[in-house]
Amino acid sequence: MSPPAFLPVGWGGIFRGLLAGLVLVLSLPGLASGAEPPQVFQFHHEGVLGTSLDLQAQAPDAQQAAAVEMAILDEIERLRKILSTYDETSEISRVNASTSPVPCSPELLDVLSFYDYWTAKSRGAYNGHLGELIGVWKAAEKAGTPPSAATLLPIVRSLALPGWKLDRATHTVTRLTTGTLDVSSLGKGFIISKAVVAARARAPTIQGILLNVGGDIFAGGSQAPGTPWAISVANPAHNEDNAPPLTQVKLTDRAISTSAAYERGYTFGGKHYSHIMDPRTGLPAQGVASATVIAGNSANANALATTLCVLKPEEGLELVRQIPDADCLIVTADGRQLRSPRFGTYEIAPAAAPTPPVAGQPGLWPTKYQVAVTITLKTPSGNARQIRRPYVAVWVEDANSKRVRTVAVWGNAPKYLPDLSEWWKLAQQDQQWAATVTRATRPAGQHRIVWDGLDDQGKPLPSGTYTVFLEVNRQHGSHAIGSTKIDCNRLPAQAVIAASAEYGQATLSFGPP
Repeated sequence: MSPPAFLPVGWGGIFRGLLAGLVLVLSLPGLASGAEPPQVFQFHHEGVLGTSLDLQAQAPDAQQAAAVEMAILDEIERLRKILSTYDETSEISRVNASTSPVPCSPELLDVLSFYDYWTAKSRGAYNGHLGELIGVWKAAEKAGTPPSAATLLPIVRSLALPGWKLDRATHTVTRLTTGTLDVSSLGKGFIISKAVVAARARAPTIQGILLNVGGDIFAGGSQAPGTPWAISVANPAHNEDNAPPLTQVKLTDRAISTSAAYERGYTFGGKHYSHIMDPRTGLPAQGVASATVIAGNSANANALATTLCVLKPEEGLELVRQIPDADCLIVTADGRQLRSPRFGTYEIAPAAAPTPPVAGQPGLWPTKYQVAVTITLKTPSGNARQIRRPYVAVWVEDANSKRVRTVAVWGNAPKYLPDLSEWWKLAQQDQQWAATVTRATRPAGQHRIVWDGLDDQGKPLPSGTYTVFLEVNRQHGSHAIGSTKIDCNRLPAQAVIAASAEYGQATLSFGPP
């Protein structure tokens, strides 16, 4: 059986509406002769589906780009009211509150049908009614002890049974399990696909759309005429926002998603466990550090990426070989990189690696030491579409108050970067865009960056005491700046930057990764 994009007889009608819309996305128009070349407009929102949203639209003018933005936000909000388990009034919540048939929209029926397909295809490694299992692990983490085998066994047995019954004739869903349905994994990908369809319908002359919701991306059309979208794949071993990517791919009319354990999970006795659950055992998945999937739509990419984190690597590769519209990059727990046969055709050849700087000499920065900075940008209350990502700069000054390194600069419109007034006095433009990185989904506003002890020219700096600055200026919001000194000599050290109206307390840690 093929995935929903290539369904055999009996499945096609279930997905006809979604796939018909996706055909629109895959047929973005070319640039008319004599027309003005389009521009790429960028938008960012925090607190969308519990994470961040980045959008790039290649459009003839700002008005059409804004229409794309509004169409995407409208469709996301419409589908959130159907699929969100955090909304007590949503359709999925009403299903969870009853064991009788509940009237449902075609969209919920479609999402549950996607789950039925992937549960069967994965032989139980993917599941849409993990709510009870997730709740048990959350409670166990608070108690400080992993759940016992006796606790997990009845849950695992129930997960092997159907969680719901769909009736297309009456448009109803009946919950069959005592646990709760949770469609957030595949649901986010479904929402992304439908949002791009909605944008394409509202702005039919749009040339390209890159939609990134928490690291799950759909690349429609092109970044510029004849130029595919370039997407970076986060390295699970170095997943900081400004870390070099594991690889880069070029995509046109394709979805890409990454599942991994590095952003979320459970901690017992100082040991981190994945948030991705194996429904067959009731235990956190292990053996795969991250899985990246390229597919025709985001629903299938999300489902398959999560499944590959549960299966053994060789089982995952075999599954992908059975899917005609999918390719993958699996990074195993021991760091091996396993690619499906066609994945390399998407990859961008890496540039020649620079000569590594000499460090660790007497008086210089200790070898392999870094300063890790964890930043939590506050999400103002209100409608998510009105919440703009702040412009952020992080830089370092030495003991003589000389700026030696701009670590990161974020913003979605270069013309506003001078609003970072203190950084702008000192630095040249050195932007680090977060809009084109596929990575594990992280909570809204949470970011990690590292400073490797090099200056802006890539040369090692001496050990000593440095001052790290954090400046934030939100569009239509407030301006905040803070700093702290940190001892970067031979011993590990910690420091904090006090919280402000725009960010929570930022933590700094000097030492080995």
